[in-house]
Amino acid sequence: MEQLDNEHKYNLFYGLKDGQLKHISEVENGLKCNCICAACEKKLVARNKGLKRVHHFAHYESAECKYGVQTSIHLVAKEILEKKGQIKVPKVTIFLNEELEVSEQRVFISKGYFENLSEDKYIKFDSVILEKKLHRFIPDVVAIVGNKKLIIEIAVTHFVGRQKLQKIIDSKISAIEIDLSKIQNDFNIHELEPLIIDNIENKKWLHNQYSIEEKSKRQTELTNSIAQKNRNEEKRKTKAEREEWYKRYYKKVINREMKNGKKIAQIENCPLQKRQYQDQFYANVNLDCNNCEHSRNTRENNTFLICLFEYHKYKADKKTAYNKRFGNIGA
Repeated sequence: MEQLDNEHKYNLFYGLKDGQLKHISEVENGLKCNCICAACEKKLVARNKGLKRVHHFAHYESAECKYGVQTSIHLVAKEILEKKGQIKVPKVTIFLNEELEVSEQRVFISKGYFENLSEDKYIKFDSVILEKKLHRFIPDVVAIVGNKKLIIEIAVTHFVGRQKLQKIIDSKISAIEIDLSKIQNDFNIHELEPLIIDNIENKKWLHNQYSIEEKSKRQTELTNSIAQKNRNEEKRKTKAEREEWYKRYYKKVINREMKNGKKIAQIENCPLQKRQYQDQFYANVNLDCNNCEHSRNTRENNTFLICLFEYHKYKADKKTAYNKRFGNIGA
């Protein structure tokens, strides 16, 4: 398509006549064209002699409509989709997380891989619906595929914004966007067909409900598989290896002598703040630690106690951060 100069880039070259989109060259001049604007449905006058200006439609006794070109392209897209009964869509890819690292309030993926759910392919459908309200928003085109729907957004002057995208996601209906922003207003209908049906470079998934559901399923399977692998590796550790690992969580046991002469085994700075003496928190080994889920008994002639509170807190924070960012997968 030849580029139009700036003077004529907003001219309207298509109008509706008896429900059919007509190019300016296909109708009579003036009001005899019997055409209306595809967007505002106001009467158009055909200036198609092209003697002094580029032939085009103009609104008759009303202001020019800025949505005329966009609506015309939407109508053409609907006609093409109805005629062909199919559209080629991009491949669907998901990312599976093998491991996450947590640092303070940041979460970042340290390991993972992409997995293709499907390659570029044609989807056949039964019918199409143009700009009908759906789930509190109006899609450009909805293709009916059996008992499912596929939203098709046509980007001419505006791409899908954040609010509409969120409504699409909430609807749980898959949606693609076709970029036709480079199409001139004096477009050729026949040249649009491969761009809408066959081209893949100008399309992207706005939302793919299948990938959301499949990612959740596969991520759960992967997470459980990794957890089981970790448990198996833990079981394979020798007793010496486990004891060496435990040392990083040693807490020194202090035998504090009471007024009656008895000595009480205590741990200072108990993270659970079980007891307090002179503004310092502590735990009684016999009464508190022996019944605590974080305690793993004493070592080295009762001079140290294994407290796994910090380890368990790290694991819990990691899981919370993961769920907050990626959803409560596998819960």
